[in-house]
Amino acid sequence: MAEKDKIRILLVDDHTVVRKGIRALLEQEPDMEIVGEAADGLKGVQACLDSEPDVVILDMALPLLSGVEVSRKILEKHPETRILILSMYDDEEYIMDSFKIGVSGYILKDVVVSDLVAAVRSVYRGSTFLSPTVSEKLRRQLQTGSPRSARHGPAKLTARERQILKLIADGYTSRQISEILKISFKTVQTHRAHIMEKLGVHSTAELTRYAITKGIV
Repeated sequence: MAEKDKIRILLVDDHTVVRKGIRALLEQEPDMEIVGEAADGLKGVQACLDSEPDVVILDMALPLLSGVEVSRKILEKHPETRILILSMYDDEEYIMDSFKIGVSGYILKDVVVSDLVAAVRSVYRGSTFLSPTVSEKLRRQLQTGSPRSARHGPAKLTARERQILKLIADGYTSRQISEILKISFKTVQTHRAHIMEKLGVHSTAELTRYAITKGIV
């Protein structure tokens, strides 16, 4: 197969073992090549601009920028890029946020190898690919009009709030978060207060526990 006929793939995941495993699997396919890797959201956006992949395989919970924000930035600049979310959790909010932005597929990290390969080929051709569990959650969302977590759980966090929550759970101070995100310390503190109010928690330990149980870290 000629080189130009291969599907050019960018891997964005903060776990080196996951990236290397996916690379090893997909490089066995004669119609696929890995053109780059990135370990955080900011580097993922830049790697996409540099390598111009056909498909980005993207983790949802990333340092610095969330998968949703990475998807938005990529699609703003390169709307033809196909984004395949490969996530460890199946919360309806994350799924719906992803598809509202325009991702092409959403599969879970317990997916079998053949499904991952099929997903890459499917989104490359312009189709949508969903894990069965994800498909069922989207069907339920369309039937009810509101995600389960919005009906029976805490108020929905914004993309920025989820990003800050992840950084808090990763051990960064508000001062460090303000420097990473290039926003004021006061803005970080305001976001932190809003997150605590929405989740009904009162300490960093409780925020971290929530982030762990939701698969944000």
